[in-house]
Amino acid sequence: MSNDQQQPIQLEKASFEFLEEDAQKLAALGYKQEFKREFNSLSLFCFAFSMMGVLASVSASINFPMSHGGPVSMVWGWLTAASFVMPAQYIYIYIYIVALMLAELCSSMPTTGGLYYFAAKLSMRSDKDLGWMPLVVWFTAWVNVVGNVALVASIDWSLTQMVFAWITLVTDGAFVPTFEQTLGLYFAFLVLHGIIGSLPTKILAAINNFYVLLNLVATVVVIVCLYALPSKRNSASYVFTHYDNAYSGWNDGFSYILGMLNAMWTLCGYGACCNIAEECRDAARAGPRAIITSVISTVIAGWLILLAATFAVTDLDAALNSDFGMPMIQIMYTSCGKPATLGLWMLVILVQLFTGSSAVIATSRVIFAFSRDGGLPFSRWWSIVNSYTQTPINAVWLNVLGSALLGLLGFIDQAALDAIFNLASIGIYIAYGIPIFCRITVGRHRFEPGPFHLGRWSTVIGSIACAWTCFIVVSFLFPYEKPVTSTNMNYAVVVLGAIITFAGVWFAVDARKWFKGPRMTIDNDILNAVSVEASSTTQTEDCSFMFEAKDEKFITKA
Repeated sequence: MSNDQQQPIQLEKASFEFLEEDAQKLAALGYKQEFKREFNSLSLFCFAFSMMGVLASVSASINFPMSHGGPVSMVWGWLTAASFVMPAQYIYIYIYIVALMLAELCSSMPTTGGLYYFAAKLSMRSDKDLGWMPLVVWFTAWVNVVGNVALVASIDWSLTQMVFAWITLVTDGAFVPTFEQTLGLYFAFLVLHGIIGSLPTKILAAINNFYVLLNLVATVVVIVCLYALPSKRNSASYVFTHYDNAYSGWNDGFSYILGMLNAMWTLCGYGACCNIAEECRDAARAGPRAIITSVISTVIAGWLILLAATFAVTDLDAALNSDFGMPMIQIMYTSCGKPATLGLWMLVILVQLFTGSSAVIATSRVIFAFSRDGGLPFSRWWSIVNSYTQTPINAVWLNVLGSALLGLLGFIDQAALDAIFNLASIGIYIAYGIPIFCRITVGRHRFEPGPFHLGRWSTVIGSIACAWTCFIVVSFLFPYEKPVTSTNMNYAVVVLGAIITFAGVWFAVDARKWFKGPRMTIDNDILNAVSVEASSTTQTEDCSFMFEAKDEKFITKA
C-alpha cells in the first residue's frame, strides 16, 4: 500500500482514537454518540430497580393472585414466575432466565436500539442476505413500543387509583371518584412524568439515585409494619398451603397460572437497562450487572412483601371487594389501623410516582431508537435530541400522548382498562423473546459475546426462556374470569391484535420497500476506522453490519 493510501486510514484511525471507549463500542455498532453518559453502574441499577418499583407494583397488582388461588398463589406464584433458572458461567447464583439472556445481549450490543437491534444483528442469514431480518426487526420494535407505552399507562393509571384510594380513606369513604375525575388525574400524572422525562440526563440520574433509597426504605417500612402491627395473623399452614379458587371460575391449575400476572407485570422493567445503554459509562459491563442485581433484589423484596401481606390478610372477600378499590390498602387498614395506613400508603404512592417517571424515560428511548431508524410515522420528528437537555424530548411527549390515548379505553369499559396491565406484560415479553430466539437459532454463530456471556449455557438457558415466554404470553391472552362476559373479557388480545395487524399491513403495503433494519448514523470515515481497528486486533471474521441512512444500502465491514 502506498503512503498516499495509508495516510487517510491513519487519519481515520486517529479520529477514532479521539472517541472514548464507550463511544468506540457504539461506533462499532454504527451509531454516533448523541447522549451524555451520566449514568454509572450504581445509577443504572437504581434506574432498573425503580422501573420495577416492587412495592408499588406488587400493591397495584396483588388482586390477581388473591383472586386466582389466594394464599398459595400469592406466596408460591411469585416464586414460580421467577424460578426458571440456570447457573451462569461466571456467577454461581440463580436468576430469572429471561433476564440472564437479556444481560448477555446487552453486554454484547449496548445500544439504545436494544431489543430490535439484537434481533436485527442475529436474524440475518448472512452479510449479504438479509432474509427475514427486516420483518423480524419491524415486529420486534412495534411490540416493544406498544408494550412500553402500555406499561407507562398501567403504572400511571394504578397511581391514580392509589391517590383516590388514599383520599377515600381520609374521608372515611365519603369521597367516591368518578371516571372523569380519575381520567383527569391520570392525564395530570402523565404530563408530570413527561416534564420529568424531559430533564437533562444528569438530573435524571440523580433523581433515580434518590428514588432507589426511597424505594428501599419504603419497602422495609411496609414489610416491618405488616409483620409487626396486626393483632390477628394467619397461621403458617394457611399462608403456605391454603388454596382458594372461589373467584376466577377456571380450574385450579390454570387459575394459578393466571395469578402470576402480578409477578410478570412487576418483572418486566429490567430491559430498560438496554434502552439507556448509550447514556451509561462502561455500558457493556454496567448493563448486565444492573439487570442481574435489580432482578434479584426485586424478586426477594417482592416475595417478602407478598409474604407479609398473606400473613396479614384475614379476610380475602373484604380485601377483594374493598371500598378503596385496591386490596392492598384494605389489608393495611385492617391490620395496621387508619393513621398508620395513611402513612404507609403515601409511601406506596411516592414509589409509584417515581416508577412512572422511570418508565416514561425508558419508553421514550425505545421510541427514539426506532424513530432514528425510520420505523415510526414522522420518525424524523421523534428522533430529535434536544440540544440543551440532550434528551429526546419529542419522543417523551409522544409516549405521553400514546399512554393518554390508552386511558380513553375506560370510556368503553373497565375491562378494557384492565387489559392495559396485560398488554404491557405481553408486548414486552414478546419483544424479549424474539431476539433470544434468534440468539439460539439463526444467530448462534453470528453472536459476538461481550464482557458478560453465558458460554455453553446460552442455548439451554435461551431455550427455556423462549418456552416460558411463549407459555406465559399465550396464557395471559385468556379471560381472567369465567363465565366470560363483555365486562370481564380480556381485551388485551383485541388491542394487541389491532396493533400487530396495523404494523403488518403497513409493512406489506409500504414499509417493506424501504425499511431494512437499523441505519448507520456515524460518519463513514469513523466506521471505516472501526473496521481497520477491528481487523488489526482480530483474525476472526467481522460479521457486523449496518445500513446507510440515505440510500438504505447494505454495508458490510470487510
